[in-house]
Amino acid sequence: MKNNISENSSEVVETWQSLRTRRHNLILIFYSVIIGIITGYAIVLYRTGLNFLNVLRQNTLADLKEAPSISIILLVIFTFVMIGLTIQWLLNRYPLISGSGIPQVKALLMRRIQFNWLREFLAKFFGGLLSIGSGLSLGREGPAIHLGAQIGEGVNNIFKTKEAERKYLITSGASAGLAAAFNAPLSGVIFSLEELHKFFTPLLLICTLLASICADFIVRQYLGSELVLDIPILLDKQLPTSVYISALVIFGLLLGLCGKLFTDGLVLFQNLYAKVKLNNYYKAVIVVLISLLISLFFTEISLSGHSIIQQIATRPTTLNILLMLLVGKFIFTLFSYSSGFPGGIFLPMLVIGAILGKLYGNVIINIYDISPDYTIHFMILGMAGYLTAVVRAPITGIILILELTGRFDQLFSLTLVATLAYVLTEFVNLEPIYDVLYQRFLSTVNKSTAPQCKNSAKITLLLPVVADSPFDSKFVYQIKWPSSCLLVGIRRDQHEIIPKGNTQILSGDLLIVLTDKNNAGAIQQELYRLGTDTK
Repeated sequence: MKNNISENSSEVVETWQSLRTRRHNLILIFYSVIIGIITGYAIVLYRTGLNFLNVLRQNTLADLKEAPSISIILLVIFTFVMIGLTIQWLLNRYPLISGSGIPQVKALLMRRIQFNWLREFLAKFFGGLLSIGSGLSLGREGPAIHLGAQIGEGVNNIFKTKEAERKYLITSGASAGLAAAFNAPLSGVIFSLEELHKFFTPLLLICTLLASICADFIVRQYLGSELVLDIPILLDKQLPTSVYISALVIFGLLLGLCGKLFTDGLVLFQNLYAKVKLNNYYKAVIVVLISLLISLFFTEISLSGHSIIQQIATRPTTLNILLMLLVGKFIFTLFSYSSGFPGGIFLPMLVIGAILGKLYGNVIINIYDISPDYTIHFMILGMAGYLTAVVRAPITGIILILELTGRFDQLFSLTLVATLAYVLTEFVNLEPIYDVLYQRFLSTVNKSTAPQCKNSAKITLLLPVVADSPFDSKFVYQIKWPSSCLLVGIRRDQHEIIPKGNTQILSGDLLIVLTDKNNAGAIQQELYRLGTDTK
């Protein structure tokens, strides 16, 4: 009789816990949908503003070329000077809006910084419009991810969610931002899981997926459903299979080497820019004036430049012109990003990869006398391989190019080239660009932007365990835990386990750790490393 009562009580408790978990999950999913919708509208406004400024800039500079006059020249120069001063004022007031924003989002997830989300959202929004609108070689995707994450943080602040839920909301916003920037919902999800979290749970997957789909739906309603890169291609079978595979292998390895050159070059340019002994306002003015000159005399490499991809894909281009475009776009992108102006590097990297593909394709067709369509084919492969080599996120690179171009018939070649590019960067021990930028960001962020906690309130952290990490298959008693934290639970297969000393931690587990706000950033970074490091 007592056993039956005990069993019934246990069943009631389990049922109640299950209902609470489901209710909690549904609420979190609802918040993610809200974030996706708001982010979609925000990116619609952002992309519309960028298009307007781009047209305005091009028309103004075209009029200046046709009928130059002292008054128009002075007005244009004055406008660009004011743009530079305004951007630098925003950077001085809100330093977290600099660059793409992806390192800032990673730092937020690791509790190394805090967002003043509404003010920084507005500053990032208008700062990004001015930076990209001035003609710098920067992309819209980084700011879109940052804006989405800020919206996620805003929803978190409004609804007062828990710390573990906060990560889900921020990640959902970041996914929605990338999805809306490129009309690529799957890429938004994969990037957040592969680059920001490096792990996923079913709940995190569904939250990011719904947020991305909602944001993409809003964008398509207002900006249309056209492919971002509509590149026609019809391959023939003139190239022998063995030759074709060899060409892909060589190309993949070449892209890996070029990716290392980009990462090292970006760090070099940032160091050089920091060493310039000028007031930041003077440097900002010089940056936008150089952008003005580039826009006037070398228009093709200004802005993110994805229009170049369409142009070189449909027009015959000599090797000399392609080399000039490659060198110019490469250097101008490094220069633009090193300034710290709000803007990303995804789109410029895609352009560089496409130009490399066009160059390589021209060499192949000249050697084997085959269809010129192979140059377009290698352009598509070049974008995926180059992005993979720099970001070290092969699945994101493959899925993104598939969604941008709609060329799912290129899947095998994309996978092979991206994999080879990734293998080479692994061989030369090249760090992912956003990890490099994240570490540089942490080393330069000032104390005013670091988390400032007025008390030692306790919070819970949710930390993943991946296969072959230092935590995998270890017993709780075998791990040297930081003194200011306590392991209070292990979430495994949607169930929570109260840990004991002889409880074994397995890959796929989520560790629930209790700590205080003062130590949360350092604790989370250390335990996250132990749970995900497989080297």
